[in-house]
Amino acid sequence: MERLFTFLLNEQHVRSHLTVLALAILGGSLSVRCLLVSRWPTLIRIFAFGAVVSASELATFFDTLWSTYPSLWGRLPEPVTLLAGAITFLSAAVSGYLYLCQRRSIRNVILAGCLLAFGMSCSTFAVLVSIAQPFTLAYDLSAVMAVMIVGSTLCGFAFWELGSSIAARPVLVSSLLLAVTLTELPLGSMGSVLPFGDWMSASQTPDSAAFSPIAVIGLSEFLAVMFLVFLASLLDIRVAGAQQRESDRMRHLADGTFEGILIHRGSNIIDANERILEMTGLDIETAKKRTIEELFVEPPSVEILNNEKAETGIVSAPQQLELVSATGRCIAVEILSRSVPYVDGQASVLAVRDITERKAAEEHIRFLALHDSLTSLPNRRGLELVLTQVLNQTRLAGGQSAVLCLDLDGFKAVNDTLGHHAGDMLLKQVAHRFQAELRDGDYIARLGGDEFVIVLRAVDEISDAVALARRIIACLWRPFELSGHDAYVGVSIGVAVSPRDGDNAVSILKSADIAMYQAKQGGKGQACEFASGMDAALRERHDIELDLRAALSREELAIHYQPLFDIAGSITGFEALARWPHPTRGMIPPDRFIPLAEETGLIVPLGEWVLRTACSTAAKWRSDISIAVNLSPIQFQRVDLVEMVTRILSETGLDPVRLELEITESLLMEDTAKALELVRDLRNHGVRVALDDFGTGYSSLAYLHNFPFDKVKVDRSFIGKISNDPNAWTIVEAIILMSHKLNLRVTAEGIETGAQLSLLTERGCDEMQGFLLGRPMPEEEASAIARDHRIVAPA
Repeated sequence: MERLFTFLLNEQHVRSHLTVLALAILGGSLSVRCLLVSRWPTLIRIFAFGAVVSASELATFFDTLWSTYPSLWGRLPEPVTLLAGAITFLSAAVSGYLYLCQRRSIRNVILAGCLLAFGMSCSTFAVLVSIAQPFTLAYDLSAVMAVMIVGSTLCGFAFWELGSSIAARPVLVSSLLLAVTLTELPLGSMGSVLPFGDWMSASQTPDSAAFSPIAVIGLSEFLAVMFLVFLASLLDIRVAGAQQRESDRMRHLADGTFEGILIHRGSNIIDANERILEMTGLDIETAKKRTIEELFVEPPSVEILNNEKAETGIVSAPQQLELVSATGRCIAVEILSRSVPYVDGQASVLAVRDITERKAAEEHIRFLALHDSLTSLPNRRGLELVLTQVLNQTRLAGGQSAVLCLDLDGFKAVNDTLGHHAGDMLLKQVAHRFQAELRDGDYIARLGGDEFVIVLRAVDEISDAVALARRIIACLWRPFELSGHDAYVGVSIGVAVSPRDGDNAVSILKSADIAMYQAKQGGKGQACEFASGMDAALRERHDIELDLRAALSREELAIHYQPLFDIAGSITGFEALARWPHPTRGMIPPDRFIPLAEETGLIVPLGEWVLRTACSTAAKWRSDISIAVNLSPIQFQRVDLVEMVTRILSETGLDPVRLELEITESLLMEDTAKALELVRDLRNHGVRVALDDFGTGYSSLAYLHNFPFDKVKVDRSFIGKISNDPNAWTIVEAIILMSHKLNLRVTAEGIETGAQLSLLTERGCDEMQGFLLGRPMPEEEASAIARDHRIVAPA
């Protein structure tokens, strides 16, 4: 060993060492490049590797030999040199084969390195033995073994680094390690040879290991190779065991996930977890025989299939596909892929997530977005989408389609009396009956509340749509059974036809809605076809509504007062009547704007303004003159009605006994118990309550019996007939007699002739009102009359 280190560190050989190193680097780089040329066949790559290594080894050896023994310059024993080159070539070829064609393991890599070092070492000593003849070559066997072991280790590391997927610069490192081997073996072998003086000493002890034949070197190196391979095998077993444990751990981890996992390269499946096998119904061996494309209805994108070529860790964009199971069932899945280092190189891991439930939830959300949750019919949004498509198809085909707007009649009464649950049941049954009357291609939607729309995709004649509307009206004649109760509802229908009444969804729906409104105005329970001019009436109604709102805000309305007279002809009070002097339309009568105010909710501020104004005016009159104000049903339903009345009386200073509030029988039908409570509260505050339009309702006698009214007003429809219709007079006479028996005052309204006045006076009617006695008049005129001590009605 001392001889070896002396030789390697001798300053006289530095130049030679550097030359050898340069040749070794060149040879190592070329040999590594030969292994990596993927476009060459494997045999060509092995042959080129062997040739380059052989040439490099002989070049470095003879450079070392001639620089060490200048006397041998140019001496080249041809047969032995050729044999040495063949040995090196064979060992290098076998090493290249182990690297390129065998499974990458520690044992195989060390074996390849040992064979390469063994071949180069044997070829070196073969040449040295041939040159030393007829003498016996003397060498230090321990140094030879050290050089051999170091060379084998360096070659093994070179092969291991070259095939590593995680090495930073595998080509450079492998080239340098192989170059060091090509330098170390010839220099080390030359340094192991003993000088001549040592030969002589060694020759005196023939049994010495330092004076052994070349066979000893071969055997020793062979034993070293076996020892190294044995150690590598033990390491392989330990590594394989660790890898198996890690593989089992990863397998359990992968099998425990909720997602399917596939390991693949390109289209070839390498491995799969239990979850994906459950989803596909395949076993692992069958799955490996399939390609990625065969597992899906449509193949994944090229980006996912070739993701192992991407940078490690980069996740592909998610893609939604359908996975095909072994039974042919399709499963909605979402796949993600990324490149990962695997056992023998890069691979792609494909995560397959079952999104069946998510798809179902998305479909349900999409259904709810386009459908009514109660009846499962399409909603307004769904209607607009389909109606637009139908109208486009109709326009392209040159035909016509129809739209029916339906609004239930009497639904509110059912909802209020039987409850909202019964109302929901009714809507479901109504929707079912409507659907039963439609053709397969027709379309029905619920817009909300009790409004429905039907779309007829194609109609030959407009009469077809009207005929369907009549069938729908008739299908509601049968009662609906709602939790043991029978309920009846009707329907008002507006019919519009495209393209005549509108060529887009907005216009055709508007036309059908206008026609439906006209059907309701005409008495409900009927179908009305849209006609030109209907929209003008609607626009006029809309304009009047806007004007009414403006008039209320600017207090442009006025109150006229119609006097009431007792049987002696003296004024007992006035009835406050709202009037609207429109700046452009003239005087708008109450029967035109009061119903509009009730529909739009404007009746609440209007009624409060009328009550406040009337009370303020009446407070200036004589204390024996009262003021009567009509209450709308909407006002009467207000929970703060009593509070509003008492507040206005307090603000205006009017005595409560001088205020008379008139309510109609229809108002009492909405909520009898609540109405009774309000009437009692008003009377407890001193306000008088009169029953207006008596005789026109359904339960008049019951109301007289149950409610503490102060007065009854006989409807003008009876008064106008008493002079020429005995039956009408009999009814009025009975009302007067019955009311007096109940201690109720009676007021007859609508008196327009002297005969009517005479009959009522003779039968003791308490109060009379009508155009014959006095028309409604402005505040100034009414106040002037009220200031007189006694005003007698005309005879």
